[in-house]
Amino acid sequence: MQFQILKTLLSAVAIAGTLAITGQQAQAGTMHNGWNYSIDSFNDGTEGNKIGKKSKFEFYGMAFKQTADKVIFAFNSNLAKTGYASAHAAGGNIGYGDLMLDFTGKGNLKTANGGLQAVHFAPNDMNRTVGLYDGVTAKSVSTANSGYYSTDYHTSRVNNVLKGKASYGDMASNTTYFNGKEAALNVINTGTYKGSVTEVSDFTSLGLDFGHFKAAGTHTFGFSIDKSLLPKGSFVASLFAECGNDGVVLTGKIPEPSTLIGLATVGLMVGGSQLRKRRQAASVAA
Repeated sequence: MQFQILKTLLSAVAIAGTLAITGQQAQAGTMHNGWNYSIDSFNDGTEGNKIGKKSKFEFYGMAFKQTADKVIFAFNSNLAKTGYASAHAAGGNIGYGDLMLDFTGKGNLKTANGGLQAVHFAPNDMNRTVGLYDGVTAKSVSTANSGYYSTDYHTSRVNNVLKGKASYGDMASNTTYFNGKEAALNVINTGTYKGSVTEVSDFTSLGLDFGHFKAAGTHTFGFSIDKSLLPKGSFVASLFAECGNDGVVLTGKIPEPSTLIGLATVGLMVGGSQLRKRRQAASVAA
């Protein structure tokens, strides 16, 4: 009896601790195997007149996972991390923009500009040190890379000319989060280096499974960040190709430490309640 009561108590605490680490209660998007997924349209990345799986710029999705001390981002796309060679692009290559992390809660990327976090993780026009940056002001390099002069134009061409379906994953293509009449803010213009990020090359033990959503991009890659380097609270993560030919948005949350303590307390309360009930039942039986 004593062992069973202790087992119940520890199980309740473990459940609360798991929720605290993975943030499952707080995440937007779709949860699967401890990951929060934002699955983009499979038919809105363009390459000339090619669209969808035929395009090197098709983004299939972004995923986000938390451990006790790390935040991990993963991406599934047809665009290699090293980019796409193009004689019409700045530097002869079109790569990924930087991952923009907006914790400001202002509801619009341009309004939040200057107060962003961002991760430079792959070669692009800005040629920065790989890592996390703070106090970021973002800019667009879309037109310099033979890309779209506005997000509205991208949506219109995808939907009306190429007969695809534009979206940003966790946000619709007509979201007011981006200023539709302007090009996507996709790279760091100014910012202060805050810390390193670590490339993740093997997701086998982490439970990542884009295939569960039929996301079939030819490249999957990602990185981890020390959780201590990031603000706490809700955020919007946005990533575009340098040319703006596709983009994806994920919404998530990094809980406050007090939230983690609160969840553990709930676990103790649940276990304590079950302990009291067992004692009361034993007393009545006696």
